[in-house]
Amino acid sequence: MLELRDDALLGQVLKGDTPEPVSIDLPLPPLTCQDGKPLEKEPLGDLIGDLLVRDGLLEAYVLASLPQAAAEWRVIDWPFDAIPDDPIEALRTLDPPLSLSVPLADATIDLKPLAGPGARMLLGVADRKLVDDWIEVFTLAGAQLERLAPAQSCLLAALNGLLQQAPEEELSVLVHPLASGTRLLLLHRAEPVFEWPLPAGEDDLVREVTRCVAFYRRKEPSVRRLRLLLGEPVDGLDRLQDSLGVRAEILTPDPYGSLVLQGLGMVEGRR
Repeated sequence: MLELRDDALLGQVLKGDTPEPVSIDLPLPPLTCQDGKPLEKEPLGDLIGDLLVRDGLLEAYVLASLPQAAAEWRVIDWPFDAIPDDPIEALRTLDPPLSLSVPLADATIDLKPLAGPGARMLLGVADRKLVDDWIEVFTLAGAQLERLAPAQSCLLAALNGLLQQAPEEELSVLVHPLASGTRLLLLHRAEPVFEWPLPAGEDDLVREVTRCVAFYRRKEPSVRRLRLLLGEPVDGLDRLQDSLGVRAEILTPDPYGSLVLQGLGMVEGRR
């Protein structure tokens, strides 16, 4: 399994359902990848190929997650009683206004059912050219690429077991540091309902999280409880906890190297 980031590669072997210790944790030179795009495809392919040779994994199947910036997500609420038999084709035919940066006709689409009542799915969309560029990188590496998934789908798969039984009145607040900056993700049960980039400064981050949570609670007055989740510790944690009136839970994906790798492994285990 390999988590692709703009600034690093993180990977570990999955044998059956059991992850081995992280064996790839390598920073990438600046501008090797940018905004989820592989700018230096041949050097990246050589690097990944060398790492697979080093670890004796050239014959292994590779599961990889796209960099966070490579994909966008939306929640699809189908106007039918059930999810269509071919949801990707149905979505392309309906072509609803989703305010995406890439038209559905030019996109690679990933759809996953969401828990709960109704015909709802998580949509992950990436530019087809970008996906083809990453496939070329793995071809140059001599790798057997089995799956290339949006990081967002992997993250939500990792959180699903933690959140799907949450009470109806609870809103989960995930503060998730990334290479491109810290992101805020609000989830109702295991369904993402709001995402926002957070500023770097401690005071500004606390203020923005508080503002976004207050905005959502005004929109959904049924929310009466908060749950604060952190991908890793952040500056200003005490102030953030005081501002929201709740103690934080630091998510520890051990034995996985990251939440994204955990979700990638869980999705594979369910196939």
